[in-house]
Amino acid sequence: MKNEAATPKGDNIRVDADKVSPTRPPFKVELALFTILSKGANGINQPEAHEAYRESCLHSTISQLKNGSGISFTAFADLDTVRYFNQKPFNRYWLTRDSDRVKAENLLNHYRKKRGLGKLEFAPWHDNDKKSA
Repeated sequence: MKNEAATPKGDNIRVDADKVSPTRPPFKVELALFTILSKGANGINQPEAHEAYRESCLHSTISQLKNGSGISFTAFADLDTVRYFNQKPFNRYWLTRDSDRVKAENLLNHYRKKRGLGKLEFAPWHDNDKKSA
């Protein structure tokens, strides 16, 4: 059998990103990246990550992204998360620079591609005259 005869021609080989179903469930880091990018310049803290996708150790995921993928984050204590006396506040994490946002978006799209899904694009979080998120 010839290869040309087995290869479909025409519109039946077109794949629309909206109609593609994932090949497997999302990776945890994929959920983290999507949530971080969706939150934008507000950043994310542990309770918000737990509410969004049941993340129990956001600091470990942030460390994995920093050390493994070279994505820089800024962390500050979020005093709004303190509920009890002497409780240590959770950290709120932001992507440090716009280049880190682009890296995070590229990594998210890499994981989505591995699962057979289309690309996502997120708008910049700030005006063009500002350099950081």
